[in-house]
Amino acid sequence: RILVLIRLKGGNDGLNMIVPMFDYGTYQANRPQIAIPQSQIIQLDNAHGIPNTMQDLMPLWNEGAMKVINSVGYNEHNLSHFTSSDIWNAANQDVASDTDQSGWLGRYILDCNPDYLENLPEVPGAIKISSGSNIAFHNQDRIDLAVNFNTPDRLLSIAETGNIYDTENLPDDCYYGEQVGFLRSIMNVTSNYAPQISESYNKAVNSVNYDDNELSRQLSIVARLIKGQLGTRLYMVTLDGFDTHENQNQKHPQLMNTIATAVSSFYDDLATENYDQDVLSMTFSEFGRRINENQGGTDHGTAAPIMMFGPALNGNGVLGKNPDL
Repeated sequence: RILVLIRLKGGNDGLNMIVPMFDYGTYQANRPQIAIPQSQIIQLDNAHGIPNTMQDLMPLWNEGAMKVINSVGYNEHNLSHFTSSDIWNAANQDVASDTDQSGWLGRYILDCNPDYLENLPEVPGAIKISSGSNIAFHNQDRIDLAVNFNTPDRLLSIAETGNIYDTENLPDDCYYGEQVGFLRSIMNVTSNYAPQISESYNKAVNSVNYDDNELSRQLSIVARLIKGQLGTRLYMVTLDGFDTHENQNQKHPQLMNTIATAVSSFYDDLATENYDQDVLSMTFSEFGRRINENQGGTDHGTAAPIMMFGPALNGNGVLGKNPDL
């Protein structure tokens, strides 16, 4: 079974993602400019809806492959992007001062395989794309146990060639070219998992057409690695742009549409070979945003809903306590 974490970087406005129809009047009164109009909301149930920019998720909802968990957060929420992100990914509210700086999935990896660093497994325990310094897969010494790719293009290059750097097209007949070739070869050797990633990627194909956006590119690569039977069980992908202090009406609907189309294509792709049954995906962000708008945007808030996807959820539904508006 495989877990795919979809990181919404910047603090996602959960109230404009899972719209509180149970108290729509209060929601609208606090958001005269940015509230989603009722005519543009698709009902999930009698109390909750999603904006119509997310309509591509409705097949998953109707097939029982989507759930929402409301009001996810912690007491005395930290409103710093960096600290709150570390708290989320450590599952430890005292991570800033704790000698144990591990992430929750780093602890999981070591619990399953205590000798992970001394005897690296045959396949990566986790792969992160575009997630940078996120600590979810760190051990207590802040060593990252995931294989990291700063961009989907970097992972795609390795997947297609089996190497990080080209060692053939070098400057001709000069000492500089020899040195560049040597350094590139060393970097390629240090990437222990490039051959396995390349083999799995090239063994599979994407069976659907993905949109041309950052999240879709990341998930399309993950789908091929899963279908190519790489064997990695943990993935993290990232969509940036959720720090919507202003111009939220322009930015947020586009982000919601990107999530919906990318996730829908991802599961359609996996379903062509029944891999969707084994893959659970989950959105998360460092915090939500406040109910009252701030000159066309929203300020940092606290708890927020998360969405989960996959047939193994065995039915749709909204879980957890409704937010108190």
